[in-house]
Amino acid sequence: MSKPKFYDFINVYEFETELPGSGETIKFKPVSTGQIKKLLTYENETNYVMQEKALDELISSSVLVDGFDIGEILLHDRFFLLVELRKKTKGEYLEYQINCPECNSQSINKINLDTLPVKKLDTNLKTIVDLSKGIRVHLRHLKRQDQIDEIKANNFPKNMSQLQMAYMFNVLFNANAIDKIETPNGVDSDIPFKDRVFFVENIPTGELDKIKEKIDEMSFGIDLTMKTKCIHCSYEHEYQVPIQNNFFG
Repeated sequence: MSKPKFYDFINVYEFETELPGSGETIKFKPVSTGQIKKLLTYENETNYVMQEKALDELISSSVLVDGFDIGEILLHDRFFLLVELRKKTKGEYLEYQINCPECNSQSINKINLDTLPVKKLDTNLKTIVDLSKGIRVHLRHLKRQDQIDEIKANNFPKNMSQLQMAYMFNVLFNANAIDKIETPNGVDSDIPFKDRVFFVENIPTGELDKIKEKIDEMSFGIDLTMKTKCIHCSYEHEYQVPIQNNFFG
């Protein structure tokens, strides 16, 4: 028995986009209803690791590049690709809820994802941070595999609060971005991850702020920072457009 004629018109849509970091052209297909159904099983998932794993699976199953490895993609490129997938799947317009930090009221906002600015990776940008005591920290751009490895290397207790987990992920991210450290005694390279974490947790907060500022300066890709004015109390503030499990819902 021959297959129905409509089979020739399923999964035929293909798009291309250039990643702002690697410059690689990625061919992909929109997310199917079946993929969204699978993603929705994570809709109420609060575990960050599981949420990101679900997005890895979604991206990998949509990319049409032979040998594509989600672990080898730069983090900012992965984020950019996720937004591109959403645009070609559900359209450019995104509606979401905003909570005012001043009066705690809620409102609905709608944006065109195509209007968000995209910054390409600046390969000429200095990636060294000068700290006190003659310490210089060399930073690097992280790939998804770096992030996966940092999570595997650290056991998170099940009773850890969301606030504690957010703090720990922030520490791990900053530590992972360190490539090598110069001191008056010489250069430390190939530093074990636990030692990079020790460094981040034991330097003054002002010194860590310098590292964070440089990491922000090195960032590229799509900028989800928005400004808004509360319709209830007129309070003006910045926020990040939420990219959550229902981003494709």
